[in-house]
Amino acid sequence: MIGKWLNYMARLHDGVDAILIADRHGIIEYSAMFSERENGMIDEGFIGKSILEAYPELTEETSSHFRVMRTGKPVLNEKQELTDFYGRRIMLVSSTFPLEDGGELIGTMETSVFYHKDSQLDGKNHWLTNPHTGLFRLEDIITRNPEMLALKDTVQRVAANPSPVLIWGETGTGKELFAQALHSHSTRSKGPFISQNCAAIPTTLLESTLFGTTRGSYTGAENRKGLLKQADGGTLFLDEVNSMDLSLQAKILKAIEEKKFRPVGGEQDVHSDVRIVSAMNVDPITAVRDGLLRRDLFYRLGVVQLALPPLRKRPEDIPLLTDFYVERYNRKMERTITGVSELVRNALLAYDWPGNVRELRNAVESAFNLCTGSVIQLSDIPRYIFYHEEEKAAEPAEEALPDGMGLQEAVRRYEKGLIVRTLEHSRTITEAAEKLKLTRQALQYKMMKYHLNT
Repeated sequence: MIGKWLNYMARLHDGVDAILIADRHGIIEYSAMFSERENGMIDEGFIGKSILEAYPELTEETSSHFRVMRTGKPVLNEKQELTDFYGRRIMLVSSTFPLEDGGELIGTMETSVFYHKDSQLDGKNHWLTNPHTGLFRLEDIITRNPEMLALKDTVQRVAANPSPVLIWGETGTGKELFAQALHSHSTRSKGPFISQNCAAIPTTLLESTLFGTTRGSYTGAENRKGLLKQADGGTLFLDEVNSMDLSLQAKILKAIEEKKFRPVGGEQDVHSDVRIVSAMNVDPITAVRDGLLRRDLFYRLGVVQLALPPLRKRPEDIPLLTDFYVERYNRKMERTITGVSELVRNALLAYDWPGNVRELRNAVESAFNLCTGSVIQLSDIPRYIFYHEEEKAAEPAEEALPDGMGLQEAVRRYEKGLIVRTLEHSRTITEAAEKLKLTRQALQYKMMKYHLNT
């Protein structure tokens, strides 16, 4: 049945955002949707699924496919708000047409364009207004977890406002994904989205990176716009903001408050209208208490706060994300893997995922490199996921402390030993800090305290 309609669909690709063909029973035989990141139509992984499975909110009464199959008449220009199999919310205006073969009704074809509640229908992909391809939107956040769905609703509500947003959660929970979605759904979406990891570069370089430089301010300095100016009219995302030097935090606070700043070596203030979205991988209250984040800066950055739950606290999303990444790597690697075995699914559910969604994605990619069949087996996934021994917690010593050693010295030695062992098994200080659940700045302070800088 598909062959008869391929030429017609090829002509439609330049005028619609999604196409779906289903047989008489509602089984999807062809499905393609426009992807801004790919700048073209892609298979969403729904082929072979029932329409009611791909879009769980639909019923035989509300589905345009089943209505067309009952009446034989097309359904034209119908607005739909649907949540798909992956938990993404999409808004469409769709037309569904009957497909006949020899006078027999054999299925339907549906063509759709995207729309946004607050915009007019003005052509192809009009609701994907962000010209900076590759930025995520709320539809890209895959979840069925109630807490995550509530966070998506919060982003939808606050995106249009200029208030700063502070996002915190463990490494790999999707902080930048949420930051990009905030920008993509905001009135600033046509402006730039600039991202900077504050822990990735030294403090002296970070200052000039943020504020820019003036020719002659130091040897080799040139007139260069800082990120605050580059993001003018858009969004500046500051990741790991708690790793920033406290003196620089004061300058950032002043720039945010006054909407102007002075480049390094400059004599004139520069104005910038920028929304600040920041992120950290520790509870901000803890960061303030430990002296890693200025309290006044926290109050300014945390006007709106988003706390992202770790993957281990949203187990319903593990199978969902696994299926999503299987489909993604099928397209990327041109494979036809149908899914994971029951044993693998159980192993994934039993694992704690300290690296969160990023670790799950890498595990699926690893399995694709090893899998030789049509289903991912235990032997294909990283061994540590299904067979790992937890490190034994240090047993309290039964004997008394050595003569002359107090509790404080014993704790100091124990902490130093943990840091040394973690550094020995890490490639970078940042990696070691993540393992120890510390910021890079806090770990560097402890390294200096214990003379471990070498």
